[in-house]
Amino acid sequence: MKKKIAAAAAVMGALASTIAFAQPASAGVDPRYYRESSWSTEGDCKISGHSGKQEGRWSDYFCSASTYSWDLYVKR
Repeated sequence: MKKKIAAAAAVMGALASTIAFAQPASAGVDPRYYRESSWSTEGDCKISGHSGKQEGRWSDYFCSASTYSWDLYVKR
């Protein structure tokens, strides 16, 4: 039981740090990131962001649930 709680806490901590890190890039504050593209799509848009690797560079995807618009930021 303690291992499951510790694992859940680790996942929540990782998610919190990802979201906190992603906010400056979405606001255009972090100069290490540039906005590469934007698109709209219908579907489930309830997540606030997702980080992953694309072609060896860190990328952040942000979704606005009110407009179904997505922004892709890529690290320079």
